[in-house]
Amino acid sequence: MEIYRIEKGAETWKYKAYDYVRTDAFCVGQSIPIELEFSHDEKEEDLQAVILIEDHKPVAGCRIAFPDEKTGKIERVCVVRGKQKGGYGRILIQEAENWLKEYGVNHIVISSQDRAAGFYEKLGYQLNPDVDPSVYDKHHKQEEKPKQEPSRPKNAPGPFGFTCVLVEKYL
Repeated sequence: MEIYRIEKGAETWKYKAYDYVRTDAFCVGQSIPIELEFSHDEKEEDLQAVILIEDHKPVAGCRIAFPDEKTGKIERVCVVRGKQKGGYGRILIQEAENWLKEYGVNHIVISSQDRAAGFYEKLGYQLNPDVDPSVYDKHHKQEEKPKQEPSRPKNAPGPFGFTCVLVEKYL
């Protein structure tokens, strides 16, 4: 297996490989509309991501961001449907953590689907149910008014069958 970091100036195929993994895992695997999945993406040249390639095929990916000076965020963690539960997520998170440590980050956050929180807890993350994970989204900070969403109970699943929760780790 090869592990690649995607950053400014990366070869085009790396961006396409990451998009492929997201499309397979989220759009096909979880029926998330493609326009919703990719609507908040940064410009390609601003993307920092990790991808795992096995036998010349993309199998997993995630991106990293920096919502605060000493806080790193691991985003859009995904493994293609045929490789889930095969240890790829663990390798992916470890590489993302290593990269964030190189930037001097001492706090890592992940906005996780509630059904995946246990996976992150096994990797040393703690669930923080009292914090809205969107406070670490870069587009959240740019909004002047809070979004008006239909009211539903705090932990009720969203339209795709899950809610997002915050998991975090201090290094």
